Amino acid sequence: MPLIVDKEKVRMDILMAFEKCMKETPIMNVSLRDIAREAGMSHANLLNYFNSKDDLVLSYIMYVRDFVSQICIGWFETHSRKRYKSNINYLNAFMSYVAENNFGDKRPSALTQIYVLTRYNPEIAAVVKEEFADWRKVMEDALIKVYGDKVGKKEAEAMVLLIVGTLIANYCDVHTGRISSSIVSSFENLLDS
Repeated sequence: MPLIVDKEKVRMDILMAFEKCMKETPIMNVSLRDIAREAGMSHANLLNYFNSKDDLVLSYIMYVRDFVSQICIGWFETHSRKRYKSNINYLNAFMSYVAENNFGDKRPSALTQIYVLTRYNPEIAAVVKEEFADWRKVMEDALIKVYGDKVGKKEAEAMVLLIVGTLIANYCDVHTGRISSSIVSSFENLLDS
């Protein structure tokens, strides 16, 4: 009986090996052979799943897009606004969730290095732009469900920028954690009353 291979699981294993390699080495110095070694397979076998390093990077971006979309959708679906004293408390709770890494080891950790590539690779730049457009739509839909039609694209984009900035700050280990539970409230003094 032939061995049945779960190709999606192997692809995910390779993406996670790629991410692990980038924790130790700059992306420009990570080779497909390094990734294959980390994934416990031959270079030739890795090429059955990804044609090139760019192909792997593009797939990683799609993984990040789907991952962040799912954590946002999941949080808003399981957290009713009614359970919170105010809109600010509600959004602080969401941002605290993002900042405190409440979704385990699957948190994408190679965002910073990959986003730099958008300046040098038009194909990667196009996919990252699509990724951000998808996130804005996910966030817009979530916010409209909670707040109604008084919110829209501007608020969605602002939330995406907060989310991505928080993920990058955590990856770079510059997030102090002191404001995790009140990220949105930190702007109160800056707003007109």
